[in-house]
Amino acid sequence: MRRTLVSSGVCLALAVVSTGCSRTHKPPRSAAAPAATPAKAAPQPAPAVAAQTAAAEEPGLDALVKTLTTTTDSRTRVVTIDAIADLGQNAKPALEALVTATEDPELRVRWHAARAIGLIGEDASSAVPVLVKLLADPDPIVAAQAAAAIGHIRADEDDDTITADDATRYAAGQEAVAKAIVHSDPRVRRAAIRAIRHFDPAPTVLAPLFAKQLGDADPSVVLPALHTLADMEDVSVPVLVEALKAPQSRYWATIALAEIGAEAAPATAALAQIAAEGEVHERLQAILALAAIGEQAAAAGPALIAAVQSPDKSLRFPAAFALGKVRAADADAALEKVVADEDEVLAATAAWALAQIHRGEKPFAATAEARLRKALTAAEPAVREGAVAGLSDLAAQLGDDEKKKLAATFTGLLTDADPEVGRAAGAALIRLGGVCVDTLRGKLADPAMRTNILEILAGIGPAAKPALDELVKELGDTDAEHASEAAVAIAAIGPEAAAAIPALQRLVADAKAAAGVRYSAAYALGRIGPAAKESAADLRALTESDDDLMATVAVWAALKVAPEDKSLFERAIPLLRRALRAERDVVRLEAAVALGDIGPAAGSAIPILELVAEDDPVKDVRRAAAEAAKKIRP
Repeated sequence: MRRTLVSSGVCLALAVVSTGCSRTHKPPRSAAAPAATPAKAAPQPAPAVAAQTAAAEEPGLDALVKTLTTTTDSRTRVVTIDAIADLGQNAKPALEALVTATEDPELRVRWHAARAIGLIGEDASSAVPVLVKLLADPDPIVAAQAAAAIGHIRADEDDDTITADDATRYAAGQEAVAKAIVHSDPRVRRAAIRAIRHFDPAPTVLAPLFAKQLGDADPSVVLPALHTLADMEDVSVPVLVEALKAPQSRYWATIALAEIGAEAAPATAALAQIAAEGEVHERLQAILALAAIGEQAAAAGPALIAAVQSPDKSLRFPAAFALGKVRAADADAALEKVVADEDEVLAATAAWALAQIHRGEKPFAATAEARLRKALTAAEPAVREGAVAGLSDLAAQLGDDEKKKLAATFTGLLTDADPEVGRAAGAALIRLGGVCVDTLRGKLADPAMRTNILEILAGIGPAAKPALDELVKELGDTDAEHASEAAVAIAAIGPEAAAAIPALQRLVADAKAAAGVRYSAAYALGRIGPAAKESAADLRALTESDDDLMATVAVWAALKVAPEDKSLFERAIPLLRRALRAERDVVRLEAAVALGDIGPAAGSAIPILELVAEDDPVKDVRRAAAEAAKKIRP
């Protein structure tokens, strides 16, 4: 199970990026070049004070170029490059100095220089070969910025005025960027995929480029590239549909489409054809992709029905599963034959599929439940895990009494000999929600289960309120990690956990308490919100902590419990900006949301929010950052 909050021992990878708002005379079509997350880099030292001073004085371009070409201080070089970047196309006279800066031994200088070149737009087309060279930089941050810059320059170019020399440069740029889609680092892959879009190739042109890279690369590189493609579904679905036509990329494309899921619905017809006619391994992956698309792939029913009747058992199991996921019409006769199969796992899957197709009809659900419960006793862990997932899917069709019985069954499986079965059981309990809380409360005293129980209660969220008294008691546990997890579970309940405020406040104020416990307690107070306003003074005091993580969590929480207190803004904004580069997804997300809630006063955070909105590896964080930037802009 994934934890949902910073806990003891977690380090934040902080990197402050000081960039100004664009003041271009003619801005590129895209407002900001995405920056790669320097997860392993040292904290970005460009001082905010220096950036503000530079903005206030607004030195002329000649002075900036002179500073850039004469200073030996890397901090000053970065701030100066960013000031040049603010000028956009008007910074063209600085292009030569920026190109020189791309050879700097300091990686921060190189990637800031690449970004600045991209923001000049079409007038920097002569630098495309330099950027192509930077794609091979040993540091992925630099390579990602180079890819982004190539895309920005091409996006700003008017197709009607491209010279022969530029056409040659752009062709080389497109080829180099296409190769980068299978780069070993996800930041470079994302930047490359975004950049190649700016060359505006039709899917029929882009698909062969992708097919060549996917077909030639080592599988260990291809699989991460597919994850990146799937994460950028709006870009990749048309390309992947085309890639299904090429033998060397068909298999990989089906895997990526399966990961995309429902948004890959436009690929249904092509996948159905492969499921019916392809090689066995291609048919198998196409069937799984159709299952992932779900009910929007119902038109593939005939192909799946044919597959479930196949003499090849390797196809019959996924086909039965897919028929249930797409809720295929006219599949009853074929599935009923499979229910009678001597293979109990296959028969249970078919029974589950019928229950999904006939949702709400109790006889089908009862038959499926009985068969899946039997599969829970199988020797193979994968079968037990699948049975848990199947029963979890059926739960929506069961009454509360049946759900409570399921809760007891799943709770017992938390200590299964196979950890994957235990994780599946935990996920199933979270899906059951409030109906399983009483069962979970009764197991909090079990040392073998209590950590898992707390994480599950946190996953259930507000519906876990009936366990609040027990969770408050767990806050006093001598095991700091356990107490921290209890605070996280209270945080997940949110405003309804107001009764826990006194206990949480005591932990926050206790300087002797473990740091992880105080982090989590402060976070919980913030999640409870204005009802915890009495803790504002303690939280404010912690915003001055020498512990950066404590200060960040405290200022975030203080903003939540006292949202009207604008005096917090000055301290909060730089801390939240740094938190946008934290390792933990939830920290970055909460920081973005908090900056958006501050509003126009957080204007200095717009550049980094734009960068996070482009580059963050987590889609929810990207969306939160984009929304925050919109809320902050006047």
